[in-house]
Amino acid sequence: MIRFAAKRFALMALALLPALIHAQQNDSVIQKFALVIGNANYAGMSPLANPVNDANDITAVLEHLGFTVDKVLNGSLEQMEDGALRLKERLVSADNAYGFFFYAGHGVQSGGENYLIPVNANIPNENFLRNRAMSVQQVLDDLNDARNALNVVVLDACRDNPFGWSRSGSRGLSIVTKQPADSIIVYATSAGQTASDGAGRNGLYTSQLINNLATPGIEVKEVFNRTGQDVAELSGNRQIPAIYSQFFKTAYLGETPDGLDANPVVGRPQIIISAGRTGRERERDPAKLWSVGASIGSSIADPLLVATARGTLAPVKNVFFEIGFDIGFLSNDSEVGYYHLYPYAHAAYYYPIEKFGVYAGAGGGYMTGSYDFPEGARQVNTFVIDIIVGTSIFGIIDVSYTFKTNFQNLGHKVSAGYTYRFR
Repeated sequence: MIRFAAKRFALMALALLPALIHAQQNDSVIQKFALVIGNANYAGMSPLANPVNDANDITAVLEHLGFTVDKVLNGSLEQMEDGALRLKERLVSADNAYGFFFYAGHGVQSGGENYLIPVNANIPNENFLRNRAMSVQQVLDDLNDARNALNVVVLDACRDNPFGWSRSGSRGLSIVTKQPADSIIVYATSAGQTASDGAGRNGLYTSQLINNLATPGIEVKEVFNRTGQDVAELSGNRQIPAIYSQFFKTAYLGETPDGLDANPVVGRPQIIISAGRTGRERERDPAKLWSVGASIGSSIADPLLVATARGTLAPVKNVFFEIGFDIGFLSNDSEVGYYHLYPYAHAAYYYPIEKFGVYAGAGGGYMTGSYDFPEGARQVNTFVIDIIVGTSIFGIIDVSYTFKTNFQNLGHKVSAGYTYRFR
C-alpha cells in the first residue's frame, strides 16, 4: 500500500514539473547578486588600513538592499577568481538579475590593462601581472557574457602602486576600454590618479558611497553622481571619482519614489528595494505579503490523493501564518471509499537559502471525513494537530511533508505544488 502511494505521488510530481519550470522561466522578479572583495594585509608590500572595513560595510549595505553577497577578505588570486566565477554563474542562471562587483585594495595598471592585487601576490616585475593578479578586463568580459539586466562595478583600488619596479606613469588605474552593455563602472578616483585610504574607518570614496547607497528614493546613476560630488568636495578636488556608464534604463537602489511603477518591467528594469530591510520585510505592500498556492499529494494512509489550497500572511521577518484546507479522496484500499475536508491554520518559521527556502511549523484544524466500508458508512469529525516541514524552490515550487494526528490515529502527507509563498 505504501509503495503504491509513493508511486502515485512520484507520477504526480513529474506531471507538475513542466508547468512549474515554465512558471519559473516567466518569473520577472529581480534577483540581485554581489561579489565584495577587501584586500588589506599584503605580504611584502605596504598594507592598507581600511579595505577590510570597506568590504564589511559595503556587504552590510548590499545585504540590506536585498543582494545575495559573496565576500572575500584578504583574498588570494584563486579566491578572487573563484568569487568572480560564482558571480557570473549566478547572473547567467537568473532570468532577470542585477550584479554588483566591489573591490577595495591595491590595484595597478600595465600596458593599459588594470589588475587587482591578491594579498599573497609575488610580482617581481610587470611581466608577472597577467598570471599573478586579477585582470579587471576579465571580470568585465565575464559580466558581459552573463547578459544580465544591470551590472555595477566599483573599484576603490586606486591606491598608489606598491611595487618598486613601477614607473611614475603607472600610478592608479587606466581608463576602461571595453565596457559591458548595461553596466556602470566607477573608479574611486580619476584614471592615472591615486585615491585616499581614508583617515577613519573607511576609504574616502567608500565612506561616501555607503551613505548614498543607503539613501532611499534616488536612482542608481544618481547614487554615484552624488558620491562623486561628495568625494570631490571633501578632498578639495584632489580626488575626483570617474564614472563610465552604459546603462540607459532606470533602477533604484532604495525606496522607489511615489508615483513610479513598483514592478520591474522588461526593457526598463527597476530595483525595488527598501534600504535597511531584508528578505520578506522589504515587501511592505500588503498585497505582496499575502500569497496563494496549490498542491497535490498523497498520503501513506488514507486518503490516496490530497488536493491543497492555501494562503499565507508574513507580517514578521522569516515567519509566516498559513490558512488553507485539504480535500482528500480515494483510498489505498480498493474496497473502501474515502473523503475528508480539513480546514487548518499553521504558524511556521522560514529560513532563507539562495533559491531554496526551508520552513518548519505547527498548526491544526478540524477534519470532517466519510468512510464507505463494505459493511456500511462511517462519519468522522475530529480536531487534529499537525507538524509540517518543507522547502520552497525558486520561490514557486513547494514540496512539503505533514505529520498529522488526533491522538488516536496518525496520518502522513507528502505533496508538491505551485506557490507564491516566498515572493
